[in-house]
Amino acid sequence: MAHPIRTLLLGTAIALPLVLSTTASAASSSSEKALLERIEKLEKRVQRLDDVDAITKLTRIYGYYVDKQLWDQVVDLFSDDCVIEIAGRGIYNGKKGASSLFLGSMGQGEIGLKPGSLFNHMILQGVVDVDSNGTTAQARWRAFVQIAQYQKIALWSEGTYENTYVKQGGIWKLSGMHFYATYYTPFDQGWAKASLPNNGPSKANPPDAPQSVTYDVFPGHYVPPFHYPNPVTGRPWTIEDSRKYSTSGMSPAPLSPPGGPPPAAPATPNSR
Repeated sequence: MAHPIRTLLLGTAIALPLVLSTTASAASSSSEKALLERIEKLEKRVQRLDDVDAITKLTRIYGYYVDKQLWDQVVDLFSDDCVIEIAGRGIYNGKKGASSLFLGSMGQGEIGLKPGSLFNHMILQGVVDVDSNGTTAQARWRAFVQIAQYQKIALWSEGTYENTYVKQGGIWKLSGMHFYATYYTPFDQGWAKASLPNNGPSKANPPDAPQSVTYDVFPGHYVPPFHYPNPVTGRPWTIEDSRKYSTSGMSPAPLSPPGGPPPAAPATPNSR
């Protein structure tokens, strides 16, 4: 009769390699799965970084085209169903609306910067957030603007963009643009001494809808809603927050008499 201890040891010796083999195989499978999951996460992260880079490039290129009033190039940056609102000009819809706004209203039907003109449009401080679907995004930018016509007029302007984007056929496009003007001021006086009113809708190239929000420009101020939450607390910004921290009734009086054409800023230098 075999000794019970010997039988147990013999059984263990036979079974142990099988257990170790099975465990090693399971560990290998688990390690491979974890590795594939990590690679997938890294691929998504790289794609997200590529998307942010493409959106940043698109928006900066928009600024360079606006600099030289290349309105046809500007319009090409937008999706067919875009919605655009620049300062107090009102809302323009689709490519037709984009052309009416940029080429018709701002460019007065002409493409290209006129001799002796300045229209620098610097795009700064971008905060880009790509949505989880990877095909839409939002971004906030600041624009610092220099407008001039030699020996005639020179203006400073500044404001905030809240934009939306869509990825179509692997290419990012602007799907929504809202520029909130902060101030317009004559260069020779500066914002400490003079401020000009916000621009209004064009009669020659009217918008598809009135501006979505009426707000103060300097010496008043408006806080355009942030599309992103506070990165530390996670608290989202609300329209009510914007109302709470903005002024009302402090914008400069319109330059035009009632019923006359509203001032246009930013616009081509000779339209002010």
